Amino acid sequence: MITKLDLPSSQGSVRLEVEEGRPIEFASPAKTPADLESIKESMANPGHFVDLDTFIAKRKKLLVVVNDHTRPTPSWAVLKHLHLKGKEVTTIIASGSHRPPNPEEIHRILGGSLAPYGGKVLLHNSKDSNSLKPLGETSRGTKLFFNPLLFEADGIIVIGSVEPHYFAGYTGGRKFLLPGLAGLESIVMNHSFAADESSRILALDGNPVHEDFMEALRMFGRTDDIFSVQLIVNAEHQVCYTNSGHIVASFCEAVKRASEVYVPTIQKKADIVISIAKPPMDIDLYQSQKAIDNVKLSVQKDGIIILVSSCQEGIGNRGFYELLSGGEVLNKTNAHKFGFHKAVKLSNLLKNVQVFAVTNLPPDIPKAISLTPYQDLQKAFVDATKIKGKNSRVLIVTDGSITVPLPQAS
Repeated sequence: MITKLDLPSSQGSVRLEVEEGRPIEFASPAKTPADLESIKESMANPGHFVDLDTFIAKRKKLLVVVNDHTRPTPSWAVLKHLHLKGKEVTTIIASGSHRPPNPEEIHRILGGSLAPYGGKVLLHNSKDSNSLKPLGETSRGTKLFFNPLLFEADGIIVIGSVEPHYFAGYTGGRKFLLPGLAGLESIVMNHSFAADESSRILALDGNPVHEDFMEALRMFGRTDDIFSVQLIVNAEHQVCYTNSGHIVASFCEAVKRASEVYVPTIQKKADIVISIAKPPMDIDLYQSQKAIDNVKLSVQKDGIIILVSSCQEGIGNRGFYELLSGGEVLNKTNAHKFGFHKAVKLSNLLKNVQVFAVTNLPPDIPKAISLTPYQDLQKAFVDATKIKGKNSRVLIVTDGSITVPLPQAS
């Protein structure tokens, strides 16, 4: 007997046929109901901070910071509650080192071509070093350069979302500054610390990337001039929790809820893990790598991870790819190269597991970085079963880019 499973994909769904009785477990974000009311309520009643209306009333020149198209943050749901008429407002899309969003993506971020309260909409350009303002150097040696609008505004409203992150511990909060509105040199230097074993998913204490973020934030200062709105979104990318107020406190509170939503417990490690990268994280191979790294704690040594991602825009940022495909030595001599951190993480993972990549990429692209290329999930699954056996344990992670399954023993 065959069990037919319809799994989510960027094309809607993909069919997988599995022999009945095969040990299969599923992992996904917790089923958390949408709570759009939490946005307005949280901004009006922030913890240990002035409410948003009071914050706005005291300021004339405001900068609103939102995530770019590579994050599932429904920023538009917050923007419509910002009463900024009569203020000088600039909304900036904090894209870090990512490519700039296109008009369709900007519309999706803002809920329109412009922010609902008007004003200018600008895209941060980390590569325009001449326009950035220096702010010294962290104790780890990260030279800080930031968008000058941060220094010109007398009030900053930050909208972020908090999910597990494979080397920063969690996204959100302090990341609006570094890497969001930082120069490329600052981003590369900070991300080089991701090669450290302490830079890992779900970890903040002792994580050098996170600690460098926090030091940069302390050096920037002005925390009383930053009003933070941190969101948790459910599997349908709907807001299910909001915490507002102080940039650090709101992030820390959101981290607690993010762990409840995105870190499901599974019975035991699997021999075969199918990890699906859902939009927008399936945009390219660079972003899809998160769906590989997020599930590494749930796969047996010598197991197989099957990545399912359209990668419709190809490789994405090529730094990590060129390091891996070029056979360069992944040591500190290459730490200054962008993508070094991602290359190290993937290289270390491939020492213990195989990765099959079900994508729309030409086969030679994944093959060049030691991923086994497929265009059909069923074929990849059949081949993995031949290697691991008919009774091998299977885990299907339906939103691998934000889900971190942990075995009970963990």
